[in-house]
Amino acid sequence: MADVFLAYDDHIDRPLAIKILKKEFRSNTEYVTRFLQESRAAGVMSHPHIVTIYDVGKADGFPYIAMELLKGTPLDTIIEKRGKLPPEEVIKLGRQLASALQYAHDNGIVHRDIKPSNIMVSDDGENTKLLDFGIARLVDADRKATQASYAQTQVGQVLGTPRYMSPEQALGLPLDPRTDLFSLGAVLYEAATGHCAFDGETLATLALRITQSTPEPIERLVSDCPEGLSFIINKLLSKNADERFPDGASLGKALKREEISHETLGTDGRTRRFPLAVRLSAIFGGATAIALAFALYFILDRQEQALASNALTSGSTITKFVANQAALRTVENAGLDPALQDWIPVQAFITSAAEDTDVQKITVIDGDNIVRASNDATRIGKRYTLPKEPIVFSENGQAMTSAGDHGLRFKHDINYAGRSFGKIDVVMNRDSFDKAMLTSRTLLYGAGLSILALILLVSFIIAQRLQRPVRTLRNALDDAATGNLDFRISHQRRDEFGELFDRFNTLMESLKAKSSAAQDTREEPQDMGATIISSSVNRAA
Repeated sequence: MADVFLAYDDHIDRPLAIKILKKEFRSNTEYVTRFLQESRAAGVMSHPHIVTIYDVGKADGFPYIAMELLKGTPLDTIIEKRGKLPPEEVIKLGRQLASALQYAHDNGIVHRDIKPSNIMVSDDGENTKLLDFGIARLVDADRKATQASYAQTQVGQVLGTPRYMSPEQALGLPLDPRTDLFSLGAVLYEAATGHCAFDGETLATLALRITQSTPEPIERLVSDCPEGLSFIINKLLSKNADERFPDGASLGKALKREEISHETLGTDGRTRRFPLAVRLSAIFGGATAIALAFALYFILDRQEQALASNALTSGSTITKFVANQAALRTVENAGLDPALQDWIPVQAFITSAAEDTDVQKITVIDGDNIVRASNDATRIGKRYTLPKEPIVFSENGQAMTSAGDHGLRFKHDINYAGRSFGKIDVVMNRDSFDKAMLTSRTLLYGAGLSILALILLVSFIIAQRLQRPVRTLRNALDDAATGNLDFRISHQRRDEFGELFDRFNTLMESLKAKSSAAQDTREEPQDMGATIISSSVNRAA
């Protein structure tokens, strides 16, 4: 009906799409009216999945519609290039279009021309927009106006693209919003299978198939379409409008449930075949393991800090004591010529102090950075080299560093009258520190593993208990599916499963009653026929 041009609106500084009625239609009042009706129908709507109409009117005799410029690809082009779409994309497409149709129907508008070429998918595939309300009508318009409009329609004229029109459209019957849901079902069928739901060489053949034939079952065409999605599409394609979803909102809810269900499926479209007991145990065990890991890390970190603080206090005390004992002699020697200095008393004290098993090394350094006393005689008289180990703790000029894998180093300055006369370097054995940490780790890891094992055992037992009523209900449903309605689930449960069993029994009672009523209806004509035959025989006799 129209040509579409790329345009630019300098008043609002944005590109637009301008739709202008073709020349051969501009002289036809009916076509112009129908063309402008698109904007009157869609212009009142504002929905994220419906194209936005900005302006409508005539300019120099050219009927035009100014609308949102979309960046994307029509759905028919996507299906042509890719074939069938993955189920998750079909579900997302259906949910967005169901929302758009519900909004349009709430505003009294039936689209009547739902088809892939009227559906634009954004470049990122996340957003879908419904286009072209060119043949939509206001269903809540005045009855007389509706009848007059219907009377003006030529006999046999069908509005809508034939391949996607509903049975009521094909038969020329009055339309309601459910006609759009049928067309949407045909679109989703094509998106899910890559094949048209209905096709025909002529309009008459196509109309006959739409009104009387059933599309090829989806499961015969594709193997990865979930059963729930297949059911939804088949329900949309019901010939009887009453058997379809009543509105777009109901369709949207059904697709939402299917989306949630689909997210729990494996990559092959089937649920992961792990028993409930295993899955439940894995979930609880995993959650417990994560919680325990964080808790153990926090506790052990605090434990290590506490033990290190104790080690710092102990080591600092010993280092300070050694410094105090060596301080007097160190200060006296500082004022003497090196040849006259006497370090023998200091060396004797250091040798005695080093006999403590917790002490690995003790070194006394003078103000010239020369080692004057040490339990390692090879270092005496040599220049002291600062240790390269990183400082772990420091407090008031005292420092503890890691002296390799077997010791903790402490340093303390020898100060007198505000001057430094040397320093003490003590390396303490860290075996007790490491043993305490090992004990803490062993106990905590053991407690954590015990808790984890207990959680796994309890969750497995709970899951096993849950499996029993589930298995009972599953077997009952399997029996009911074979047509056996003459049984009920006996139980004494007072929990949710008990309520579920009661509902199942109620369902069986209802189905049994309906089955009996249907059987009586079928037998009644036979009984009447038998009575007539019996009466005829009696009269003949």
